[in-house]
Amino acid sequence: MTSTSAAPLARDVSELTAEWATQALSADRPGLTVSALEVDRIIWGSATKVFARLTFAGDPQGLPERVCIKGGFDERSRAFGLGSAYELEGAFFRDLAPVLTVEHPKAFYAASEADQGIVIMEDLTLRGAEFCDGVTVWGIDAAAQTLELLAKLHAETWGTKPGRFDWMPVGVQAARQAFQVMLSPEMFGPLVARDEVPELPAHMQDGDFVRAAFAALWQYDDASTHTINHGDAHTGQLYRILGGRTAYLDWQTACLAPWAHDVAYYLGSALEPHDRRTHERDLLAHYRDVLAAAGGPTLTDDEMWQEYRRHSLHGFFWMCVPTVMQPAEVVAAMTRRYAAQIEDLDPFELLGISH
Repeated sequence: MTSTSAAPLARDVSELTAEWATQALSADRPGLTVSALEVDRIIWGSATKVFARLTFAGDPQGLPERVCIKGGFDERSRAFGLGSAYELEGAFFRDLAPVLTVEHPKAFYAASEADQGIVIMEDLTLRGAEFCDGVTVWGIDAAAQTLELLAKLHAETWGTKPGRFDWMPVGVQAARQAFQVMLSPEMFGPLVARDEVPELPAHMQDGDFVRAAFAALWQYDDASTHTINHGDAHTGQLYRILGGRTAYLDWQTACLAPWAHDVAYYLGSALEPHDRRTHERDLLAHYRDVLAAAGGPTLTDDEMWQEYRRHSLHGFFWMCVPTVMQPAEVVAAMTRRYAAQIEDLDPFELLGISH
């Protein structure tokens, strides 16, 4: 169950108290009282995950003792323009998650305000969940399963128009806002020259060239047919329950975008370059078949390949991800895979940007 309670949205982990949890969780559960909140561990990242143990005074009304509290609790990440991502994830779990059929974590409270969103969700470790670390890939079968999940999400929401949810942007606005900082002349050069980033071709080290390519891609995306996209569908977002199928944990970037945004961005991260080159056409065909079977359109092979190539540019985002947002080893693994995908597929040609 989610909530639109007026509980203040904390901005620091120290504000996650029993009193705060009571106010948040009792909005939909009259009489609920949290007498103690003990933080077990914290995972810092683009958003912060606080794993906490709740003690209830009286009836817990079906709530578990252990929960994960997710939100923007690190001002260093907020400085990169991620406040809108926290805001959007709170709105997603409040308004959209209850009506989607695809697997996602269960939320007990979700709220959103300017530059912040907080979700109190299930602690998936209690169900034996395994989390992809973004360094180790899960292989071809997992890639096919994840494309099935994306195909069903896209089919269910194909042709969604702006305005169905007033908070849902066209395109990944959080990434675009962050890119205004990361692609700036002051930051671009130092970011792509880091040890975590492989040596890039000269045109991919040219900030003006890359900025022009993204401007062309965003203009193209905004004018395209939209589905609801996960928006940041890289492999490091995945979890799976023991014996179960893959699903996405984080939903900070849900948006309206072309189907190929999610698909190209996912495949670039999910397989080592040799395996991707060997299997990507077959995996695209698998996505096509599941999309059509789930009620979406039947896409042609040529159309899919062009869209897949064009949208491979989204992976360049990782060349600029600072290590305050993601661990250095994850940045290194992702940039290596995405750089290879972009070099192989040359999205710049389809975007009319010559090099």
